[in-house]
Amino acid sequence: MSQNITQYKLTMRQKGKNQPLELTRAELEVIQHIWRLGEAFLGEVVEQFVEPRPAYTTISTVIRTLETKGFVKHRVVGKSHRYSPAVSKEEYRAGFMKRVVSNFFNNSPGQVLSFLAESGSLTVEQYEELKRIAKQIVETDENK
Repeated sequence: MSQNITQYKLTMRQKGKNQPLELTRAELEVIQHIWRLGEAFLGEVVEQFVEPRPAYTTISTVIRTLETKGFVKHRVVGKSHRYSPAVSKEEYRAGFMKRVVSNFFNNSPGQVLSFLAESGSLTVEQYEELKRIAKQIVETDENK
């Protein structure tokens, strides 16, 4: 899917402005189940939740909201709807992270890496992985 179409899907027109769409915690939880299943009936999504599960009608409402926002689509199967993602997990993650980097780190990936390295929350293995990835990026840029 092209970047322009993705950006359009992740943007909603409100009061004459393009506002990036954020998912609520409930919406994110529901769409994660739909991403994992690929395609599902409402009952199959409900079954993915651990006890105590949210009400069937609550999950139905969240799915309709996700559909209105353009994150989920459906096809009619008999008298039921079979839901599937309209936006992939990767597309949502890319837009979300772009907004995080823009809003909190002055559009600087270096500031993100610095924050992660200095936060004290990384394990030694995670810190080493960050160093390895940064080194790969530098090597790739040098070879261009």
